[in-house]
Amino acid sequence: MKLFKLFLKYIKKRWFLLIITVALVILLNYIRSIIPKLTSAFIAIIDKTPIEESELPFFLLPFYNGKEEISTQLLITSILIVSIAFIREIINIFCDVNIYKISEIVGCNAQIAYFEKVQDLPYTYLNHAETGDLIQRSTQDINRFKQFITGSFLELFNSICKVIIYGACMFFIDVEFTLYVCIILPVYFISSYVYFKTQSKDYSKMEEKESKMTSVLQENLTGIRVVKAFANENYEIEKFDNSLNEYTSVWKRTTKRMSYFWGISDVLTYSQLLIVFVLSVYFVTSNKMSLDQAVLMFLYTEQIAWPCRGLGRQLAEFGKTSICCGRILEILEKESEYKDKETSTPEITGDIEFKNVYFTFDDASIPTLKNINLKINQGEVIAIVGKTGSGKSTFVNMLNRLLDPTEGKILLNGHDITTIDKKWVRKNVGIILQEPFLYSTTIEENINITLPYEDNKKAKELAHLASVDKDIESFKLQYQTMVGERGVTLSGGQKQRLAIARMLASNKKVLVFDDSLSAVDSETDLKIRKALKNQEKNTTMIIITHRITTAKDADKIIVFEDGMISDIGTHNQLINKEGLYKTIWEIQNYFNENPEKGDEITNV
Repeated sequence: MKLFKLFLKYIKKRWFLLIITVALVILLNYIRSIIPKLTSAFIAIIDKTPIEESELPFFLLPFYNGKEEISTQLLITSILIVSIAFIREIINIFCDVNIYKISEIVGCNAQIAYFEKVQDLPYTYLNHAETGDLIQRSTQDINRFKQFITGSFLELFNSICKVIIYGACMFFIDVEFTLYVCIILPVYFISSYVYFKTQSKDYSKMEEKESKMTSVLQENLTGIRVVKAFANENYEIEKFDNSLNEYTSVWKRTTKRMSYFWGISDVLTYSQLLIVFVLSVYFVTSNKMSLDQAVLMFLYTEQIAWPCRGLGRQLAEFGKTSICCGRILEILEKESEYKDKETSTPEITGDIEFKNVYFTFDDASIPTLKNINLKINQGEVIAIVGKTGSGKSTFVNMLNRLLDPTEGKILLNGHDITTIDKKWVRKNVGIILQEPFLYSTTIEENINITLPYEDNKKAKELAHLASVDKDIESFKLQYQTMVGERGVTLSGGQKQRLAIARMLASNKKVLVFDDSLSAVDSETDLKIRKALKNQEKNTTMIIITHRITTAKDADKIIVFEDGMISDIGTHNQLINKEGLYKTIWEIQNYFNENPEKGDEITNV
């Protein structure tokens, strides 16, 4: 059902093509059934049986009217065989072309829908999902689904048509003989079903192991600098070998079972053909059947036997593909983060208010944020400081609705943020992360990524504001310099400043710096903040930082401790009263004045 659900979901716009293909496949198998009849007609002509008494279709009989000579009848039969075989191949070509079209249409639509769904999945899900697993679902799983449509699905449908059409032809010739032939068919079906059920379990494990192997490979390539920095290549090779061995062991088990099944199927098939041959001799010698009919029955049995032999493999492919489809549908059927369809798009100028806000992650029992009450006015520069794990990043992630409050309300210009369209919120609230992601393209395209039609002049203005223009101009190709994957060719500070330039291109009303100035020196930090303040006078800025020199110039400093706001005030207010901020200030001030005593940090 998973397979058919996915197939029907993405073929619905091309129903006409599907109906034509089904009709062509049925017609093709009917035409195939005529050639054995013409072959038996050869025997009938040689045996001097009147052609009218043969099993030929009524529309072929006119070709023999008035043709008494045996040589003429044999020539006509030969021409008809060649002609019908030619028509059969023409129809077969159209069937193949159509089935490949259907495969590509369904596969392409499924792949696009999958990618769109991944874009719409909640941040909390994507934060825990394995990238390698998501990639495998969108590539290998969908490719297997497409291959099944072009291969096993067509073969399975062909087999069903053959059994029905050829079986019906055999019943019209001799019911008793046909029943004898069909005795062995239940054995095929039962063995195929058992094989299918057994293999399905292993195919599920195989998908799981292959997904794990892909994740190991993806993580290794993504973190190759870390691997080389620690000379950890042997460990990574061993880890990949282990995952590959787990996958191989499951694959060996399935192929071993497949070998046994094919051997048994071959024995059944040849036994059936032997039984039919013996029956044919008996029926002819007993005058229960003519020689040409016996030949025709044998040919039909052969045409039915081999598809039945392949039924187990087709069902196994069916099971394997169903597992792949289940994995694809698992993602496609997940709830989108835009499921609530908020349509409110009020004006956002930068006024923010938190009212009794709590937040707890789904996999946690203790709230990460507790009873947050805060008001931020348009144009203010807010600094947030606190220990690692105190909830600072969770706090700012709620500002652009990557996360929503578990309790309480966040108001943007007086409007509950949960009632505002998420895309509208993110259009007005921008977050620059500590570890920014850069695309493997030019510096100019990275800066103008939200403004794809902007020219180099705009990129230069934004780079100047982010104090990265001089770095860029020192490169040989300047703004056309290619940035390596994830920006690996740039330093941490250069990546952070490029990310700031990119965010400024969007003209956000609220800018959040999630410790995104940590990799630049204090002088550059100050220069960037001054340039931003002068350029974006009405923009609200929220800066998460561990550096007091960055926080002290803010209009308001918020101190986080254990998921709560422990203090709010200006730099001068906070350093004059006991608390975490004063402690951090004293530590940093002490070591700035006495850098030679850095080893004392463990005693403070």
